[in-house]
This record gives sequence, C-alpha cells and structure tokens, in this order.
Amino acid sequence: MKSLPATLLVFVTLTAGSAVADLKTETLTRASLLTGIGTTEIQSTTEYQGDKRATNQTSKMVGGVGGMFAGKPRTSVEITRLDKDLVWDLNPPKKTYTERPLAMPAQTEVKSERRQSGPDQGKPYKIVKSELKVNKTGAKKDINGFPCMEYVVTWELVLEDTASKGKVTQVMTTDQWNTPLTDKLKQARKTEDAFNRGYADKLGLGLPPQEADRLGAGMLTSMYGLDPKETAGKLEEVGKELAKVEGYSIVTEVKWQVKDDSAAAKKAEPEPEPEPAPRSLRGLIGKEIAKSMTPDKPKDEGVIFSSYQEIKSVSLEAIPETEFEIPDGYKKVEEKK
Repeated sequence: MKSLPATLLVFVTLTAGSAVADLKTETLTRASLLTGIGTTEIQSTTEYQGDKRATNQTSKMVGGVGGMFAGKPRTSVEITRLDKDLVWDLNPPKKTYTERPLAMPAQTEVKSERRQSGPDQGKPYKIVKSELKVNKTGAKKDINGFPCMEYVVTWELVLEDTASKGKVTQVMTTDQWNTPLTDKLKQARKTEDAFNRGYADKLGLGLPPQEADRLGAGMLTSMYGLDPKETAGKLEEVGKELAKVEGYSIVTEVKWQVKDDSAAAKKAEPEPEPEPAPRSLRGLIGKEIAKSMTPDKPKDEGVIFSSYQEIKSVSLEAIPETEFEIPDGYKKVEEKK
C-alpha cells in the first residue's frame, strides 16, 4: 500500500485534530434547597457525539426530610438530539419513553404571560446590582487523580421588590478546583463547549439549561419571580467570567446565601410555640419542613441553595451511535402534565 502524499497527510492530520471527538464523563452531583429538606444525589454518565448527548443517571434523596421517606434510587436516561430538536426521556425499568421539543412549552407560556400582564406583573423582584470577583487562592490538592488548584468566585446580587422597593442581597460563592488543561482535557472542553453552544443557540439563550441549573437559575426564578431571560443574561455574564478561570473544572461547589443586612434577613420571627408530638406522617413532615426553613447551624446561616459537582473520569473513546437512539423494545408514552 502506497503512503499518502505529504500534503494530503498534513491535511488529514489537521482535519482530525480539529474534529470534535466523542466524549464520556462520569460525574457525582449533589443539590439541595433549604437546610433540612434533604439533598438530591445523582451519579451520572454523560456521552457526547457532535450534536447528540445521552445522560444515564441514578438519583436518590439523602438526609433531611426527603431522605427519611426516600424510596429506591431512580434510574433514568435523557437523550438530547440537537439535530432533531428533540429530547427523549427514557424510563429503563418500565422500558418506556417520552418525547418533548427542545424549547419547553412551560418557558413559552411564562414569556407569553409576562408580555400580556406588563413588565413588572408576575415579577416581584428585579436585579439592581451585580458584582463579580475571582480569587486564585493558591491552595492545591489531588482529586480523582487530577492535580487541582482552587479558585473562589463571589457574585453579589442585589434584588429589589418592584412593589415595596425593599432590597434583598444574595451572594453566590463558587468554589472551583481546576486541573491544568492537557491535550485530552482541551479536546473534552471543545466537545462540551460545541454541544452547549448549539443547545443555547437552539433555545435563544446565552447559557445552556444544565449550566444554568447548576448555578441556581431555577432557585432565583422560582423564589424571587425574576424574569427567566434577565436571569439567564446575568448568569451568562457569570459563565463568561468562570470560563476565564484557568484549567478544567474537576469540582465545582455553588452556594447561595442571603446576606444578614438584607431586608429579608431583618424580618423578626416570633418564638415558636410548643407543639404536641405529630400523630400522623403528614404532621411529621410538616414539622420537619418548618424546622428546615430556619437553619440552626451557624455554617448554614442564610443558605437557600447549594450544589456540588465532581468529575470522576473523562474518556475520549469512540461511542456507538446506538447510545443516542431509543433502544429496541421501548414504548412511547405521553408526558404527564
């Protein structure tokens, strides 16, 4: 067999080097909302192939009220196909799946309601200040075989009640442990970024939903009624600053706190009256949830949302195309509303 001409060999080498490789990552994620409610723990394997992504995950509730009554761990698979503008949610135990468009109907309805009811209706708070700081601490440690350095990103966000003009100050602290970018990790980032850009473009947002959720977008929009598009815009700015931090993130820990000088934190709370022992499951749950609304540990003072993500492994091995298709034997069902 004759060897390739030198010019063609160079072309093939450059083309191969610039291509987006298949990527597989194993991740541990924990997320909690309000102290005492419990933490959702997710073990996931995510695979990328161009404009396709498949996430296999096992989730369970641990600790708090949720952990007390949690059942068996739940397994699920989400296949996102940008080429088809579809997301398939698979239920492996039942061998069923649902199909939904990339643009969630709920998002469209929310935007429509806001347009019909005026700029401030349904939006009790608005963002009046946003300040971001990045600190390279110099701390080092090895995580899952990756040598890491610590970066702490602090985002101060002041929200104003559109009716009373009272202000609430939120502080997001992101503690990142990053490892230097090897050739392998550069390719991994390139693959992730290409998919995430495509996903965000499809939705007309600056930040992919997965990244927005990790940074607490859902908490901000649900608890404070912030406009989803405004929140996404601010989180996009944060995402751009985080992207400037050197290295590939192995651990990212996010914590949202209400500052003591905010209007919300100044509200006096009455002394709780003694309660009789709950006689039912509902009473027990209600009592535990009530406790969780007022953190009793100094280290958790004012924390309303926290998330932790840890990369366990990164692989660039080829992935079969069947991983991004609905398996044989699965039945399509309608999504519950």
